Amino acid sequence: MGAVTNNFSKPRVRLAMAALGVIVVASVAVAALVLSTGGGSSSPPESTASASPSASPSPSPTPTPVPVGASPVDGTLIELGELARLQQRLPLAVMIENDPNARPQSGLNKADLVYEAIAEGGVTRFMAVFWRNEAERIEFLRSARVYYIEWASELGAVYVHWGQAEEPGPGDVWPVFARLGTRTLNGFFSGEEVGYRNPDRYAPHNVYTNSGLLWSTAQARGFVGPPTLVPWVFKDDNAERANDPTFRSARVIDVPFGGAGSPYAVTWYYDPATNSYQRSMAGTPHTDGTTGEILTARNVAVQYVTFRPSGVKSLNIVETVGSGRAVIFQDGIAIEGSWRKDGDNLRTRFYDAAGNEISFNRGRTWLEVVPSEWAVGY
Repeated sequence: MGAVTNNFSKPRVRLAMAALGVIVVASVAVAALVLSTGGGSSSPPESTASASPSASPSPSPTPTPVPVGASPVDGTLIELGELARLQQRLPLAVMIENDPNARPQSGLNKADLVYEAIAEGGVTRFMAVFWRNEAERIEFLRSARVYYIEWASELGAVYVHWGQAEEPGPGDVWPVFARLGTRTLNGFFSGEEVGYRNPDRYAPHNVYTNSGLLWSTAQARGFVGPPTLVPWVFKDDNAERANDPTFRSARVIDVPFGGAGSPYAVTWYYDPATNSYQRSMAGTPHTDGTTGEILTARNVAVQYVTFRPSGVKSLNIVETVGSGRAVIFQDGIAIEGSWRKDGDNLRTRFYDAAGNEISFNRGRTWLEVVPSEWAVGY
């Protein structure tokens, strides 16, 4: 027999055997994969990749502060667009009576500034100054007095009244109007351009109006802004001073208009929750006749002035130009100092005992103007 030939040694045979091995290995791998996935199931294999971490939220952008400016009357911060609109009108200085037959009044809580003083016979009267807010109802309007005209003049305000004291002598308003060049809206002559009479009430305690009507009439007469008054200095609230022993605490203020038990006697109570003073009159809360809200003020300024009789009827003359003692109440404390007014059309300014001008809290200020010999309790 011939010798047996070993065909594995030939290259062609070696390649064929290698290919067969690859096929066998691949077949085993496929079988293993089928078994591991549950046979013929069509469900895809679970992913073994780890879950990617969730993206952390990007920080919110810091909002851009809205540009603001301060009201020249009460220091309240107002968006510049709204402030530009308000600059087109002048403040309104409206005479409001305080006879018991005219209570409760409406609109005083919408005023930026309120003056209170004795008109005559111990009866007090208000001059409410409106600029920043609209007042849907203001009641009840009364007549002009010389010293209120002088306060309106320093504000560059339109002076709103219904009638006037015009007996010859120092209480006559007409020479004062002429001397100061006061812009006036007098309902006694202009009627329903200024206000209306409520037929359900007795005159003269029945004239009411609203700020929209007054600004419309003022504009028609060319009484337009911007305001010309020089502002006071204003600051933000600081209610912590109420509990600071280095300041004189003033949580109750007694203003003795008419004396104890008088229907005009005023008490202010400090409310720490709002950092404001709440007003009481004749022993009861003084509320708005339309809204029922109690009347409030961020600052109460007591200004001591010289009162003297005019010699005509019971009209008073008040020395509004000059200087005197003052106490400013804010943040639950009392700041004792002085006031000074250097001329008819110049602003009354307030100073502490060291001679520094006092900064008022932003918001309504109520000025209690009292005879220099009075004692205001606090």
